[in-house]
Amino acid sequence: MKIIWKLFLATIKIFYRDKMTFFFTLMFPFIFVIIFGFVFGTGSSGGDNKLLIGVLSSDEEPHKIISSIENLEARKFDNAVDIRQNILSGKLDAGLLYEDNKVKLILNLAVMQRNPFSRTLGETIADRLAKSSVKIDKVIDLNLNTIDPGEVSTTGLGYMIPGVVAISIFNGALFSMLSIFSYYKKRGMIKRFNVTPIREYQFIIGMISGRFIVTLFSATAVLIFSQMIFNIRFDINWSLYLITASSSILGMMAFGILISILFTEPEVASNIGSLLMTIMIFFSGVYFPLDFLPKYLRTIGGFLPLGYVAKSIRISTSVESGAISSVLNVSLAMVFAFLTLVFIFGSRIFKTE
Repeated sequence: MKIIWKLFLATIKIFYRDKMTFFFTLMFPFIFVIIFGFVFGTGSSGGDNKLLIGVLSSDEEPHKIISSIENLEARKFDNAVDIRQNILSGKLDAGLLYEDNKVKLILNLAVMQRNPFSRTLGETIADRLAKSSVKIDKVIDLNLNTIDPGEVSTTGLGYMIPGVVAISIFNGALFSMLSIFSYYKKRGMIKRFNVTPIREYQFIIGMISGRFIVTLFSATAVLIFSQMIFNIRFDINWSLYLITASSSILGMMAFGILISILFTEPEVASNIGSLLMTIMIFFSGVYFPLDFLPKYLRTIGGFLPLGYVAKSIRISTSVESGAISSVLNVSLAMVFAFLTLVFIFGSRIFKTE
């Protein structure tokens, strides 16, 4: 146990000296939070970001709900034709039709390009309507909200932050394993451990536990930091979050070990890791719902594990509704993948030296 503890402390110290791993684990997620916060968070600051929406409804309640949403101004209309004409002429940014308990959103695509808040407009409106007393049998063309509303009302930025946390977990776990099992091997450090009394399991547990704690700290710090800086509302189930984050770290570590085995050159392994990160950012639904993508790309996203990690974190922060059993199933799969790859390939690294 004393050997594992010393390796644990050594790993923490080495982490801060490894510039690449330090950047991707701690600095990179915070940079993402700041960028997305100021780009997508501008929708909650008023000013030029205020959207004018025409509302067609015989019921007063939908108009009141739209008017109560920050940065939205609602105007009543008597027919859908006038709303469409006003949108085409630029006098309205969007239109909402509520007829026969059905909701339809009309949005000018040009507005989406110039106003970041409009990109999450459908999600915001549908979320508010779902939590109100307004009866909705069907939502038509409200494609920006394809996710069941969670227990808290949040913004588009609030939806994205769990995705940033998932990316933080991916980067910290995967690149730390590339550092340990690829760069260490290339530099002959593992060969040196082979001639010491340290056993294989002590080396693996000591090294992995240090990076595990650092990655968990980084992901949690991103979540807390975003709440403090951008005043995002989460209702965090800490027990579920810790289970999700911990198991996800182990799962992403498993991928790092696998890449280190398949690509023995550290530079190649690092490039593969960066490529996987890019693919998962765009096709895993970590920053926006997968339903934004064409059907064939949604199929790809269904096979990427980071999407399940992001969804589990959104459920644990109450941004999205979902069964706790599904979160636990994902966590179990991640832990199983980690244990399998560590036992199969972990000792193999030492044997090949």
